[in-house]
Amino acid sequence: MQIRLYGEKVMLRNLTQNDWPSFLQLHLDSAVQQYIRKIEAENDIKAKFTQRLAPWFFDSGEWLSLVVERIDNQEIAGIIGFRCDDVNGPRAEVGYLMLPHQQGMGFATDSLRTIVDWGALQFNMHKFIGICACENLASLNVLKNVGFIIEGTLRQHSYINGTWFDDYYLGLLTSQRR
Repeated sequence: MQIRLYGEKVMLRNLTQNDWPSFLQLHLDSAVQQYIRKIEAENDIKAKFTQRLAPWFFDSGEWLSLVVERIDNQEIAGIIGFRCDDVNGPRAEVGYLMLPHQQGMGFATDSLRTIVDWGALQFNMHKFIGICACENLASLNVLKNVGFIIEGTLRQHSYINGTWFDDYYLGLLTSQRR
C-alpha cells in the first residue's frame, strides 16, 4: 500500500531503503529513546527496519512506519505510525520518534493529527491509544494537543536503563478527534 499524506507542516510517506540512516539515528539516540527502551544493537534495529519495509496490512499486528518529511525543506523530521491491537474494535496504538533537532516545532503534533485522521477514515477506527512515560512531557503534550485524554497510569510499568517509569495510557475516540 503506497501512502502519501499531507498535514500542514509535514508529508507522511512510506519508509524506503534510503531512510536507513535516519531510522538508525532515531533508534541510537539516547535522548530520543530515553523514555521508550534501552538502545538496541544495530543488528536488531536493522531487522526492525527490514520488517517495516515489508508490505503492511492493518490486521497484521505489525507497525505501520511512515517517514515524517518537512514540507518546507524535505528534511526528515522523524518516524510515525500505528499498529492495530484489536481488529474487532478496531483500536490502534500510535507511536512516533522525532529527531532532536526537529523537536518543538509542531511536526509531531501535525503528523499525529494527520495519521489519526487517515486511520479513522481508512480503517473506520474506533479508538487510538497512546502510551508515554509520565516524565515525557513533550510526548504527553503532543498527545494532548491532538485530543488524547489520560485514561490511566501504570505504576513502574517500564524498566529502561536501570530506572522504573510510570506510564500514562491515553485514549482518543475517533468521534472526539480535533
